[in-house]
Amino acid sequence: MDTLNADGTWDRLGTIAQLLHQAATQVWTDADAAAADSPLHDLGLGVYLAHSLASALLPGDYELPEDDDLRAGLEERTPLQLLTEAEELTRPLPLHQPDLVHGSQLVVDLCDLIREARGLGY
Repeated sequence: MDTLNADGTWDRLGTIAQLLHQAATQVWTDADAAAADSPLHDLGLGVYLAHSLASALLPGDYELPEDDDLRAGLEERTPLQLLTEAEELTRPLPLHQPDLVHGSQLVVDLCDLIREARGLGY
């Protein structure tokens, strides 16, 4: 059995990807309503790229879990709350494992996005 799967790493990364997808959707919705030079466009791109990185860390055959409780509550959270929750979920990840070599970049990106979102008043 895959040790990363056994300890819930892939499910944790799957949840992070879902949180980031929802955050990107919300930020892009707000960016579409904002002026063309709004910093929300930069934030939206950053969240989208973080989502892509989280998704790329997952094995190719991984299927996102059907978590209706998670999905039901996503729209009620702000992008900042979603980003913060995603960052908190990275804390127990075994980033020293070869399969997660780029996981440290995800953590750094999430911290930068949280700082940026706070700066924008999210």
